[in-house]
Amino acid sequence: MARSIFTVHARSWSPAGDGDAVFVREGFSWPAFIFGPIWALWFGMWKTAILLLVLSIVVSGILVVVGITEAGELAVTLALQTLMGLWGNDWRRYVLVRSDYLERAVVSGRKLADAEHHYFAGTR
Repeated sequence: MARSIFTVHARSWSPAGDGDAVFVREGFSWPAFIFGPIWALWFGMWKTAILLLVLSIVVSGILVVVGITEAGELAVTLALQTLMGLWGNDWRRYVLVRSDYLERAVVSGRKLADAEHHYFAGTR
């Protein structure tokens, strides 16, 4: 099984040390690809979710007005979903930084639990 890379973020003012650490996986986000705005809501990214929903509605409306074929609609929708999957984890990092989180470390592991163990044990 391949190892995944995670960035670790924690609040800059937190007295809890790293107890409030958030781990964000590098790479493609399948949940963002499949669920889009619902995925953003799950992580509390309200503005991102609204933006994704409005973007999807606007693009769908434009495709209907233009009169594109069903295959064309599918291609555009898949492209939009692919961009959400590609950029999803980056958006999450951006929202964390805007919420006063600092990037503390980069760790790797086969699973999230392995990465957490490496981080909290100090073996990066």
